Parts: sequence; structure tokens; C-alpha cells
Amino acid sequence: MITEAHLKKTFSSFKIRNYRFLWVSDCLQAWAEYMELLVLSWLILEISSSPLLVGLYGALRFMGTIMAPAFGVIVDRFDRKVLLILVRGSFVLNAGLILSITFIGTLGTAAILVMGSLLGISKTFDMVIRQSILPAVVGDKNLNNGVALARAGGDVTQMIGPVIGGIVLAFLNVKTSYGIIVGLYFLSFYCAMNIGRISPNQSLRDLKVLNNIKVGLKFVNQTPVIAALLALAVIINLATFPIYFGLLSVLAKEVFNSTASGLGFMMGTYSLGALVGSLFAGGRNSSGKIGRLAVVGALLWSVTIILLALASNFVVSLPILFIAGLGQSICVVAIAMMLLSLTPDHLRGRVMGLRQLAVYSLPLGLLVSGTIAEIVGVRTAIFVDGLLGVLLVTVCFMVWPDILKTRSIRERTGS
Repeated sequence: MITEAHLKKTFSSFKIRNYRFLWVSDCLQAWAEYMELLVLSWLILEISSSPLLVGLYGALRFMGTIMAPAFGVIVDRFDRKVLLILVRGSFVLNAGLILSITFIGTLGTAAILVMGSLLGISKTFDMVIRQSILPAVVGDKNLNNGVALARAGGDVTQMIGPVIGGIVLAFLNVKTSYGIIVGLYFLSFYCAMNIGRISPNQSLRDLKVLNNIKVGLKFVNQTPVIAALLALAVIINLATFPIYFGLLSVLAKEVFNSTASGLGFMMGTYSLGALVGSLFAGGRNSSGKIGRLAVVGALLWSVTIILLALASNFVVSLPILFIAGLGQSICVVAIAMMLLSLTPDHLRGRVMGLRQLAVYSLPLGLLVSGTIAEIVGVRTAIFVDGLLGVLLVTVCFMVWPDILKTRSIRERTGS
């Protein structure tokens, strides 16, 4: 039974003004991103009928992750609020250029891929900034709750963004869809500008990128649980995230013969499960073993992906997608909670930069999955991804068994 005390704990971070503006900005940003992902993935399929090109587009959206460690150094050196405003402005510019191209009438696969590459750079920088800025906004006491609510907000927009994007695209046109996307990016930029002063992090005095990255790597090497969390992040990006960011659109169109709105409902159902998982993690007693939660979520996610490959039709896929989203969110929220709570503030930018570098395995996973789907079919590609996820997650907790016992640093020190 959900009590009043449980509800207060679940939503405690909303009492902080800066967090409210950051949360709304993040939600609008995510709404625009997921709507954009559906619209452009569907458009590529309409133009080319190539699962490989869909996978390539998804991969390019994350190619900027190779620069994540350098971005982490910058975040540890400069004003994080100013960096957030600048990068959110770059999203407005990128989407505005695509909208302009659609009005000219020359939006093709090449243009989509080029703009996807530029978006990938901004996306990576944005993710490093917002994860590093969160502890400064909510403080240590509300950190776990702030992480969970941030993820829940992303899950809500991940749910409604594709649904609205699919409906608008199916019944109106690309221009209208992209007009909405530009508007959402602009509102996100506006909310970021309204965030108040945030305590600066000035512990890093120089911009010798390689030297500072070495400092972050040394900390990871000396903290086995952090190494395990980063390894788990690599695994889920390689084996499980390619389903949502590439193969789901191919499954909907080529196997289930669905429309763009049908794809939107599939993505929305997945995100509904993710929302439930985030709220569960956010209201959970923080004295539990959060590391075990991350591993269980990753295994649940991988097993349901295998079941998705065996789904006979659109209707059967929906409950499977809901459970997959639940597993995804439990895993991702638990990883973020532990990384932020176990990492000192002066190193958070660099460690979160390494966390984003783990996302570099997602483009690889998308390209491999897209190639398998192109050659032997999308069901086989999905099955292989799910099986790979189960095997690699199992190896991860066998190599680093301490991850199953991990709590946050505050709980271990009793402070």
C-alpha cells in the first residue's frame, strides 16, 4: 500500500526551485528527442526501406560519445549552468536547420545522417552536464530521489513523445512534426535559462585533458564497484538499447505491418513500463542493495528482449515491451544513483564523462543489429541482442561480485 510518507519521499526533490526548472527543461528536451527519433527513423525507412540505414542513423546520434571524457573535463572546470544553456541552445539550432531544409523540400537520407551526427555531439555534452549538475542542485540528501525523478520525467516524455510524433506524422506531415520539435527544444532552452545560481565546481584548475582523464581513470581503477558499473553500462548499450533506438521501428513496419502511430504506441508502452520502474526506484528505501537492483533490472530487460523476438503480433508485443521498459529503468536508475553517490563532487564530471563513453558501444550495437536484421531478419537480430545481454550481464557480476552488495556511500559510512 502506498502511504502519504512514501509519496512525500518519492517527490521530495520537487521542493527545490532549481530542480523544478531543471526537471521541466530535461523533460521538454527528452520529449523533443524521442519525437525526433521516431519521425526521422520512420522517414528513413520510407525513403530507403533499409534497416541498416536506420541503425546507422541511430548510431550517429551517439557517435559524440567518443568525446565524452573531454567533455567531462570541461564540465569539471567551467560554470555548469552556462554550459547547460549553451548546449540546449545548440539543440534549437540543429532542429531549426532541419525544419528549414524540410520547407526547402530537400530533406533526404544524407541530410538526416549529417544532422544526426551534429546532434550526437550536443547530446553527449548535454548528458554529461545534466548528470554532473544534478548533485549540486538537489544536495546529497535528495540525490537518489532526484536521479529517480529525473529518469521518471524522461520516461513520461519517452512515452508521450513517440505517440504524439507518430500521430502527427501519420495524419499531418513532417513540417508540422518538426515545428513542434523546434518549439519543445526552445522551451527547454528557456527553462534552463531560468535555473538560479548553482555552486561552482572550481577544483579543476587546468584543461590538460589527458592528465585529467587519467585522474578519473585512476579513481575508477581504485574503486572496483565503479568499474563494474561502467562495464554494466557498456553491456546494456551494446546489447539492449539498440532495440529501442533502431530495431523497434523495423519490427513495427516490416513484421507487424504497423503504421507510424502504431510504432508510437509500441514505444509509448515501453516507456510506460520505464516510468513505473523509475517511480519504484525513487520511492524505494535507500538502505537496500542498489547494486543488486541494477543487475536484476539488466537481466529482466535482456530476457524480455528475447521474448519480444518471439512475439507473434503487435498486441502480444505490448506487455512484453512494458516489462522490458520496467527492467531498463530499474537498471539505468540504479547505475546513475550509485555512480553519483559513490563519486566525489570534484570528480563527477570526469566519471560521468567515462559513463557517457560507455554509450559508444550503442552505435556499435546499432550497426551490428542493423546488419543482422538486413541479412537474416529483424527477429533474429532482436533475439541475438537479448541473448548477448543475458550472457554479458552474468559475466559482469561474476567478475565483480561486490556489485551485488553495493549501497550508496552515505549508507556505508553512516553519515
